[in-house]
Amino acid sequence: MTLIILDASPNIARVAQSLDEPLVFVQSPGSRVFCEPRDAVDTVLVRSWQDRAALTALAEELRPLAPKAVVSVTEHALEPAAVLAELLRLPAVPSQVVAATRNKLMTRVILASKAPHLNVAYADPLNPQAVDELFARGRKVVAKPVDGTGSREIRLLTRADDAADPRYREGYLFEEFAEGKEYSVESFSAAGRHQVIAIAEKGTTPGFMEVLHLMPPVGLPFRHHELIAESVAELLDALGLTDGPAHTELKVEGDTVRIIETHNRPGGGGIAELVHLTTGINWRRVCLGWPLGVRPVAGSPRSPSAASVLFTALPGTVTDIADRPRLRSDVTLESWRVSVEIGDIVPELRSARDRVGWAILAGPTSLACYEAARELLEKPVVMTEGDASPS
Repeated sequence: MTLIILDASPNIARVAQSLDEPLVFVQSPGSRVFCEPRDAVDTVLVRSWQDRAALTALAEELRPLAPKAVVSVTEHALEPAAVLAELLRLPAVPSQVVAATRNKLMTRVILASKAPHLNVAYADPLNPQAVDELFARGRKVVAKPVDGTGSREIRLLTRADDAADPRYREGYLFEEFAEGKEYSVESFSAAGRHQVIAIAEKGTTPGFMEVLHLMPPVGLPFRHHELIAESVAELLDALGLTDGPAHTELKVEGDTVRIIETHNRPGGGGIAELVHLTTGINWRRVCLGWPLGVRPVAGSPRSPSAASVLFTALPGTVTDIADRPRLRSDVTLESWRVSVEIGDIVPELRSARDRVGWAILAGPTSLACYEAARELLEKPVVMTEGDASPS
């Protein structure tokens, strides 16, 4: 009996090995697992899994191994993992449910029908009348790819004329900008019962790039915590997600909740580390092992509060990198990583992949973590000069 994992990162591969199951890592061509497979226990296969025919062939190859489950926590592999599980008749989130979370327009359509109070006004760019009506509301409009990840290519439109840009003809969604504070919610579902595991307050750049997650949020009223939990449950019920993890992004203004998006995976940007620090739950392990019966049982928290700070830099050639900082005495620097070196080229900040590192902080209160995080964000970690244009 084997657990199949699609597109595992080095960290995910290591966490998966803690499940004490034989593993098959299925990596797409050009990628590999940066983790030592256990002899006679783990297998690494390099296979294409981007279309139905390839997944069908892969299912036939894997069937003799009598796999227990197929999982992935990588955005672009979620649907293939669900389809592969269905081909093998294994427990999984149904592929149509995964598709509804992956496709932001589909999410909006479902919410409009089943939970309109959680929705924002939206329009398909290919529907001119709907676009005109959206901009006639007189509010800011966000343009985003329907299948986008990592804040990729999200833009704020302030004029109806902006919507005529040809880039928005195919594969985009226009939606009304939601006001209020933004939160990320990690949840776990079992047989249709939804449990909020943790809530993080988000900090973003004007271009919607995430640069801060704070867990728990500073001063989140109890009624808002309850309202968030109820809204996430309504969202997941509307989409038909009854089992497994979810990462939901939403905004709260007053007593109104608006859904931004959701995914059947753990949140990125250090959120899994924050969950582990503040609840004792190994969130990545739960998200990989849930089809095998692994559940989010709270352990011993290492810290009451924690934060992740995500570094960005101006486009250009890296000329200097700041040293690991000394923080205020009541906040500890749990980890610090810069992903570029002097001489590297930093591209324009278009997606999460263009960030240049991160830090994880832990402290006695959310306010202490927030203040320490803001100090980090106020000073550049990576210095550049010139631009990122090829010579």
